[in-house]
Amino acid sequence: MTSLIKLLLGLVIMANAACSTSQIIRNSEYANSEASYRSGDVPQAVQRFPKKEEGGFVTSIEKSWLLFWLGENDNTDLMKQVSTLDSRRYTSISREAQYFFYNESEDGYIPAEHEIIVMHMLNAMLFMRQEKWTEARVEARRATFFLQNYFREDQNHFDDPALRLWLAGIWASLGEWNEAQVDLRKAYELTKNKSLLPLLEGSKPPTEFTVVFTGGGPTVQWFDGEAIPTFTNNTSAPTYKISFETMPWYRRHLLRNTEIRDVIMKSNYMAQYYGLNTSVGAEKTVGYTAANTLRASGLLLGTAIVAGAVLIVAQAAQGGATDGMGEFLGYAIGGGVAVGSAIWKEGDKVSANTAKSADRRMKEGLENLKTYRYVRFMPSWISVTDKYELQTPQRIVTYLKSPNSKTKVQFVQAF
Repeated sequence: MTSLIKLLLGLVIMANAACSTSQIIRNSEYANSEASYRSGDVPQAVQRFPKKEEGGFVTSIEKSWLLFWLGENDNTDLMKQVSTLDSRRYTSISREAQYFFYNESEDGYIPAEHEIIVMHMLNAMLFMRQEKWTEARVEARRATFFLQNYFREDQNHFDDPALRLWLAGIWASLGEWNEAQVDLRKAYELTKNKSLLPLLEGSKPPTEFTVVFTGGGPTVQWFDGEAIPTFTNNTSAPTYKISFETMPWYRRHLLRNTEIRDVIMKSNYMAQYYGLNTSVGAEKTVGYTAANTLRASGLLLGTAIVAGAVLIVAQAAQGGATDGMGEFLGYAIGGGVAVGSAIWKEGDKVSANTAKSADRRMKEGLENLKTYRYVRFMPSWISVTDKYELQTPQRIVTYLKSPNSKTKVQFVQAF
């Protein structure tokens, strides 16, 4: 009987697991990789990177970013994403709802504005590392296009000073200081940071220019009952005079998704929640039924001591399993009440264990629903300076400079 109970419970659990949404990378699955990256251990971050969503938009950018700081220059995955977006650049909200809540397919992911721009800028940096300067310029132009043009007529135009600093560094690397100044000027218009003004004077490029990426992006916090998370920047601001936080990227990401998250995601969240409750309830039902069966068996055995014991032995003998049955028969005849009591207690035990198991699975299931897809590992702050001074021993430096550039440009990832 115990084996039957275990089998029934196992079938319920496996059925629920088979119906679970397990293809999307959960927040908890990023934890080890993100912790390694924030500590400056990029190789370990790559090794611990989640294995799901291979070739998807989000993971393609994340892995390309991590591998860039390890000296890699392969942009095959990024070019695939660029081609895909070129063929279907804009997708309706209904498509996003289908992606996130039903298909859970990376093919349906709708990137935020900053994620598209980052994709093109990162692609430009990888092309420069390959010394493909023309291709790098094309990607820089694409990033510029998205910063200067509307994504949707019914949305506020997106622009961001941190992205402008990043793009200015790319233009400087390509030897186009005039284009870099366009982005630096826009950053000034957005922030009124007077430290930018010296970089806007004249047309002579600086001999050195450094773009510093600090931190590894925001942390995600969930509050009970909320369908969307809260982003928090726990990275201290660098002391460079020209530094801009990237938190506006994520605030806008949340803002853009608020309408569908409040309406669709909550309903989907609750649908999954109720689905989980149903499966957990089924598990409890099976457990309670099995427990009550044990209790009933205990009463029967306690009432019909001899008949019950003989019946058990007879059935066991027919099945060829008679070991220990004689001992059990003697025990039953000598203490029918004890038998009934023992089996009743076993029923209580099964009931309690099943309830604990179901409650634990409910808690774990709700935790798995806490996920919000966005590109991680991006910097928390972006800074520029024409005279780089080491501010942290934990950093990675790479130089990108076209033959036409008169500026020594370095990109620094600081942790």
